[in-house]
Amino acid sequence: MWIGTVLLIVAVGISVFAVEAQRCSCVTGPPDYLCPTAPLLQVYLPHELYCTRYYKCTDGRAIEFQCPYGTYFDPKTNTCSCDFTLCYRADPCIQFVDACRCCVKQFDNTGLAPENFYICYNDGYSVAQTCPLALDPCTNTTIQLAFVNQKCEVPPPAGGENYHYVAPYHQYDYHGRHNYNH
Repeated sequence: MWIGTVLLIVAVGISVFAVEAQRCSCVTGPPDYLCPTAPLLQVYLPHELYCTRYYKCTDGRAIEFQCPYGTYFDPKTNTCSCDFTLCYRADPCIQFVDACRCCVKQFDNTGLAPENFYICYNDGYSVAQTCPLALDPCTNTTIQLAFVNQKCEVPPPAGGENYHYVAPYHQYDYHGRHNYNH
């Protein structure tokens, strides 16, 4: 009887461990979902694992770069710095989102501010994420990107009426027409 109880406890412990070990992201590859498709916008992202690496967004893709030896990526200045404390990162905000279970969705932003969304895990948990700021070098202004159609993009104008995003030329036509001249 005593051996059966011990075996049952061990089996339950192993099954609980196996469930935790199976957590994996529903999103794979570089974080392209954080990169806007609008041309000319400058967006730099810290690497998810290594403080000596970062991503630069180019045409909607996250391209990985590495800082020179002995330097670390500083997301505030978008440069590499000698400050080792840049490797200290806050723990991510993890919470349960039912729409994420079994990777039914890769992302969910139901009920959140336009710039916020969750990155889903297969077990129903998710990590809170905010779209980055983008620099428009033409106007020298920053734009808070919004999560639109499973990607961080330039938000539509207030009200959203007469707004049309044209691909692949990445031009915005505020009159509701296709703009193929650019």
